[in-house]
Amino acid sequence: MDERDAPEAFLEVFENRVRFAETDQQGIVFYGEYVTYQDEAVTAFLREIGYDYDAIRDAAWDIHVVSTELNYRHPARFEDVLVNEVRVARVGESSVEFDYRARRKRDDRPIVDGAVTHVAVDEETGSPIRVPEEFREAVADVRDDSGG
Repeated sequence: MDERDAPEAFLEVFENRVRFAETDQQGIVFYGEYVTYQDEAVTAFLREIGYDYDAIRDAAWDIHVVSTELNYRHPARFEDVLVNEVRVARVGESSVEFDYRARRKRDDRPIVDGAVTHVAVDEETGSPIRVPEEFREAVADVRDDSGG
């Protein structure tokens, strides 16, 4: 199954309050912090579908980031609460592409969106492997539940 069909709806996976240490001299979230937010969102999504990192590694595989993209829409500031959302855009032979977005909770203003691609690898060798069938099924179940 090369899941190029319609992706699932975005799932709200976590909220975070912007910490002072995450802002720059301009008083807005430093752009690099969004990569961390994106990673936290994917981690939370995986946990939601029953594939936290322990479960993945217990099955003797892992996922490595090979590409990340972020588009900055509006600034976030200290104390803003951000709602982070993820969906699986595509499951390929050995890769999983996630769409990511965050919005400010108080006014629903879009803050950032983008994508991150992970490649499934054998935990021991680090070589790419086919995304396990069980993971594909878990993603398909989320799509079915979300109407995607």
